[in-house]
Amino acid sequence: MSGERDGFFGFICFLTGAAIGAGLALLYAPQSGVETRKKIKDVSEKVADEVKENYEKLTKEAKKAIDQVKGTAEKAVDNVKSFIEGAKEGLKKEIKAEIKEETKAEAPPKKKA
Repeated sequence: MSGERDGFFGFICFLTGAAIGAGLALLYAPQSGVETRKKIKDVSEKVADEVKENYEKLTKEAKKAIDQVKGTAEKAVDNVKSFIEGAKEGLKKEIKAEIKEETKAEAPPKKKA
């Protein structure tokens, strides 16, 4: 998960650098102010759209991963509960059998009449 986060952070840094570079290139290009502002606006809208798309994609992937972890955890809890219930039932049977054996051993022998 950490690798995905580092990759996303690197991608955001790349996009930020690209936007800054494009903005500086437009500011120093020989053209009118109106043209420069329009190009800056176009580039910023494009970058904003890309960031929004990548954010939505990352959000979907994160939700999917969370759902998978949640499902796995629920299955693990169910398995542990089943194991504990089985162990309890087994112990109950063993205890009952031991009690039955002890009562047989302690019972006085029956006299024949």
